Amino acid sequence: MLIAAILILAPLIPTVYLLMDPANDPLIMEPAFHFYIVSAACLLSAAICVALVISARSLRETRILFLALCFFSLTMIFSLHGITTPGHLYHDVTAALTRSPYMATLVASVFAALSVISIPKVMERATVRVPEITFGAIAAVLFLYFGTSLSFPNWLEGFPTTEKWFRDVLSSITIFLLGFAAWRYLQAYLFARLPGQLAMVVGLVLLAEAQVSLAQGQVWHLSWWMYHGLFFLAFAVVLSGWVMEMARAKDVRAIAEALVMRDSLGQLNRGRPEAVVDLADEIESRDPATFRHVDRVASYAYAIGQQIGLGPARLRDLVLASQLHDIGKISLPGYILTKPGKLTDDEWWIMKQHPAKGWEIVSRARRLRPVAEIIRHHHERFAGDGYPDALSGEEIPLEARIISVADAFDAITSERPYRAAMSLAEAKAELRRVSGSQLDPDIVDAFLHVLEDGRVSALPEPEHLPEAAPAN
Repeated sequence: MLIAAILILAPLIPTVYLLMDPANDPLIMEPAFHFYIVSAACLLSAAICVALVISARSLRETRILFLALCFFSLTMIFSLHGITTPGHLYHDVTAALTRSPYMATLVASVFAALSVISIPKVMERATVRVPEITFGAIAAVLFLYFGTSLSFPNWLEGFPTTEKWFRDVLSSITIFLLGFAAWRYLQAYLFARLPGQLAMVVGLVLLAEAQVSLAQGQVWHLSWWMYHGLFFLAFAVVLSGWVMEMARAKDVRAIAEALVMRDSLGQLNRGRPEAVVDLADEIESRDPATFRHVDRVASYAYAIGQQIGLGPARLRDLVLASQLHDIGKISLPGYILTKPGKLTDDEWWIMKQHPAKGWEIVSRARRLRPVAEIIRHHHERFAGDGYPDALSGEEIPLEARIISVADAFDAITSERPYRAAMSLAEAKAELRRVSGSQLDPDIVDAFLHVLEDGRVSALPEPEHLPEAAPAN
């Protein structure tokens, strides 16, 4: 982690060196190159915005809305810095040229910060298309700013970026907001380890570093040129990371999915149990064939736990582990989860990683650690030929053995694209057949008692289960 931090901060070193030693900060008067480097950076930023909108199911997801606005505002405002380069539309230096970079990073940092905080769900659930209206209204303001700046290039002359104190205050606010957003995306990356999340962290940090060069560099000197390069590098890193995410998952929607899960993962880390439901929904949304699977598994597991006499605290942990038992699938390519036919050997090997990946994710959240081992071992087999650790018998945690039975029952009684669901009688027979080899025979017997008593059909709905609050 230390090495990674050093590498991310390394681009700032040349800027600091040039600022500390002005004698080695050469003057580079290249207006034509300036126009092209700014234009190239803006094209990358626009590509990021387009990719995000295409990847998203809907702008009603506020995190996607504000992140799209972050890059859209960067594109629109920063492009003025290139268009107004002396020798192109205008021959003289204008306020549009000198003020637009500050405006671009400030506005973008505000939207970046908004993309990582919890926004009231009313924006997403309202019958009025609030997010779409918000995007349209802000886009209209940005177009108005763009048009006004081209028509009256000196209208922002009163914006005091020529004053050092003002530049310092503006830069401090911008760096703080970008740093805050980068930190929150880093928290998500430390959970799921997805390239799209890491790309956002690096991109936001590079934009924050660029602010130092922008505010402190001497115009047309190398120290000033550094921020143009950092802008370009930041956008290139984000776009490259998202391309890697899409290639890994073989699905363009993977970009938005990696970013959307940030909030639920962060809430889990802070111990908010309501995030369990949100995260479970996000996992299942990647595979519609398993819709409500974790809720049913939690219900079956809860009934088994009651049958064998687990206390309230263990029942709560059991329900929580049941709802999160497939959390490791967050890290798996979507095409494997939704493949209608038989998996290849390589795909099956990838699929078998999800219990261990789930254990890694949950272990990083202090309040969820009590259920980490349960999640890791829910695919162990009673005879010892399961995965990931080939445990057998009572070496497997009791709660994991319970979830194995509940998970198996739901799998064989649910419709799949490649097979029909079993009837209740067929499912009972199948549980008896694998009892002692795949499943714990005592847990199977307990569940069969539940089925025979008819308690499965009368189970409480997931929202009426004991609160899935992690143990402190």
